[in-house]
Amino acid sequence: MTKAIAVKQNLLGALEIALFMKKGAQRFDAGKSAMIKSFIIPIILLPLSLLTVLSGHPNQGIDTASLQILAGLYSLRMVISLAAFLGFVYFMAKTMDREEDFNRFVTANNWISIPAAALMLPATMLFLNGNHSWEEIYPLMVFITLYAYAYTGFMATYVMRIPYEMAGFIAIGGLAIHHNVLIFMKWAAVNTLSLLA
Repeated sequence: MTKAIAVKQNLLGALEIALFMKKGAQRFDAGKSAMIKSFIIPIILLPLSLLTVLSGHPNQGIDTASLQILAGLYSLRMVISLAAFLGFVYFMAKTMDREEDFNRFVTANNWISIPAAALMLPATMLFLNGNHSWEEIYPLMVFITLYAYAYTGFMATYVMRIPYEMAGFIAIGGLAIHHNVLIFMKWAAVNTLSLLA
């Protein structure tokens, strides 16, 4: 399969999963090489994620150095969250004897971040252009995030061939991991500063 055809298949699969179409799950390659290459997607989408997170930061008048530190912390949070989530899914796959589907899950998980990013981009632009306040945009962002977790669970059902309940547990586990990584990072930062002081 050529690179252009593979990209087209992955984009089509991501769109079909976002529309809750079962056949989208099987469009992703199950190979290790495809899985590794799929990490390009979160790297490409990282600036948009940072723009979204930093634009909603309550302290808008911060200097460049503080902004860079925040960007670094949020980038680290995203990396740790993704690594912890994939570790959690690998543990689940191993427990359910579905290890052969793990590579396809990772590939699909990385590609299905594109529809959520495409939905968040207009809302972020409306906020940055001053058309809407963050308070007006935030409920939409929450809805898009919950929608993305819903189709992540749907994708897990058909990629890993597991019951809806287990796929829902994986999606909710991902949400909990993402939330708790920030809490852990704050705790680690406070304790590190306490030790240094």
